[in-house]
Amino acid sequence: MSFFNLFSCQSNEITKDDKFWIWFSKNEKNIYENVDKENLREDIYDQISAEISKIDENLVFEIAPIQKDGKREFSISADGILESFPKVETLISKRPKLNNWNFTAFRQRIAGDDLEINYMNYKIGYDDIFYRFSTENNQLGIELNIRNYDETGDMQNAIYLLLDSLLGEYDVTKNIDWIEWNKLNESEINNLYQITDLRELIDSRKKK
Repeated sequence: MSFFNLFSCQSNEITKDDKFWIWFSKNEKNIYENVDKENLREDIYDQISAEISKIDENLVFEIAPIQKDGKREFSISADGILESFPKVETLISKRPKLNNWNFTAFRQRIAGDDLEINYMNYKIGYDDIFYRFSTENNQLGIELNIRNYDETGDMQNAIYLLLDSLLGEYDVTKNIDWIEWNKLNESEINNLYQITDLRELIDSRKKK
């Protein structure tokens, strides 16, 4: 019995999550084959956004290129908003089994220590961010010191994307209790940690 027919037989039990996956399963071939096509990509993303926002307006997603095994990865994120984490976890728990897809909860860590991103009008990388930290009262707080920091929301969003790539969205949101934002004083670099060292700090605390 197909995924779609299964839920058709149990219509009184269909949730918003089920409805999303029914829709996705019906459209997955078109998404898989055409999402990389420039003339179709925006429309496909708009359609998926419209459907997933019916579950929670904070949910966002990313679709990876086709991998060596022939599959694409479809990742669902709460965009760092803690209240929406349960929605992501529930939605992923109900994912269908589709031959062409892997489904992932939250933005995952990206290996490497030299990532640089372009976001809005910002080009920023790991080399531009240093930190201090506090573990007072067993809470981890970090003071970010950012080269050319201008205090805008767009720049903070760019840095959050970098942190998600460094640590994974789950660890950024769940395992950092507070963040303070400062403009980097270049003369203080020797008294600061490189942002890539934060991985080891986070992981060491999870083992306790």
